[in-house]
Amino acid sequence: MSPFRLLIFRGNAFNLQVVGYLIALIDQNNFTSEDNGSIFLACDTILNLLLKQEQIKFPSDDPSFIRLSVALSRWAEGMDDASIIMMASSICSLILDLTSEEALLNHPDFTSGDIGNLSKLIRRSFVMCGQDLISDDAKAEVDLFQIITSAYSSWADRFPSIKQAVESSGPFGFRRVS
Repeated sequence: MSPFRLLIFRGNAFNLQVVGYLIALIDQNNFTSEDNGSIFLACDTILNLLLKQEQIKFPSDDPSFIRLSVALSRWAEGMDDASIIMMASSICSLILDLTSEEALLNHPDFTSGDIGNLSKLIRRSFVMCGQDLISDDAKAEVDLFQIITSAYSSWADRFPSIKQAVESSGPFGFRRVS
């Protein structure tokens, strides 16, 4: 095996370890402010990995990404913090771009309730931006919203349940950000 291929393989193993670490942190379900810092650092790493997936060539069909989408939707569920909702929604949006609703519903680590939780999460991010619930100086959330809308445009037709939830959410539903 060439050193370059080995480096990519080791990088993929590291990235999947970050995914596993993040799932374990979220599954603890008793977050401290220190845990949130670790969660955001892991989220940022995974977000960058997903944004550069074509350059990195990581195994996007790994089931840990499905478990991560479930964990992130659960993490953001009871939160009102825009940064948590937008980060979770952006990562989930990029994960959804790798699959379809039918494939998720046929996956053993995913339930029909999970698609409902993802629908709520994505919808909340659109509502939050539509109602301007993000502070003016929160450029990071605006950048994350651009990731969400771009990914949504790519996969919405493959996820009819999520599309219906987002686009039926009244005047604060889906809108494109340029």
